[in-house]
Formats: sequence, structure tokens, C-alpha cells
Amino acid sequence: MSKNLDSFIVQSRPPPEPIAKSQEIRDRGSIFFASIYSAKNSVEAQACIRHQKQVLHAAKPATHEITAWRCMSLKPGKSGLGGPDDFTVRSANDDDGEKNGSRKILKVMENSAVLDAVVIVTR
Repeated sequence: MSKNLDSFIVQSRPPPEPIAKSQEIRDRGSIFFASIYSAKNSVEAQACIRHQKQVLHAAKPATHEITAWRCMSLKPGKSGLGGPDDFTVRSANDDDGEKNGSRKILKVMENSAVLDAVVIVTR
């Protein structure tokens, strides 16, 4: 059983579910795996990150949860009908103690044109 209060909270919406998970990768005594979630904005991205860290990994915390997210949103005062200039891409990343790991994840997301997603690499 989970050792946090999240298991007692009743929510009106279901918890975030990953779109995909990677296989484990073992490197120099560490085990890594990645999860990707859908996120339409920074609030949803942070909710996915918190859920994985505080609920899914609460019983056995990971050494690091390296994260990166990218979301497209409307610019203030724009309707979306004006074309591509009505939109902006917001992104963020967090190394959680790993050196430059999240920047590399964000770069792959940018090069692959991944939008409205958060990637979490767990060590």
C-alpha cells in the first residue's frame, strides 16, 4: 500500500496514464526507463511529473526523475485563426541532479517535433 495521502484522495478526473513506456536500459550499474504522457500545457505537464514521482514511485523513490516537456499554446489575444503566428511553443526541463540529461531529452523532442507531451526518464 502507498505510504502517502494520495491513495485516500478522490479525484474527479482519472490520474495521468502514459502514452508509452520504454524498455529498461542498463548502463554502468544504473537502470533507466522513460515514460511519455500527453500534456496540453505546463499545468498538465507538472501534474504528470508529480503523479509519477509522488504516487507511482512513492513506495520506492527513483534516484532521479529527469523531465522535459513541450506544449503549443495560443498567444495572448489570438484566436488561432490567424495561422501559425497565433501560436507559441512553451517548454521546460529539469535535470533532477543529473548533468544535462533533460536538455538532451528536450533537444530530441524539438528535433522530432514532439508537442503537447512530457517525457520522464527515471533512474
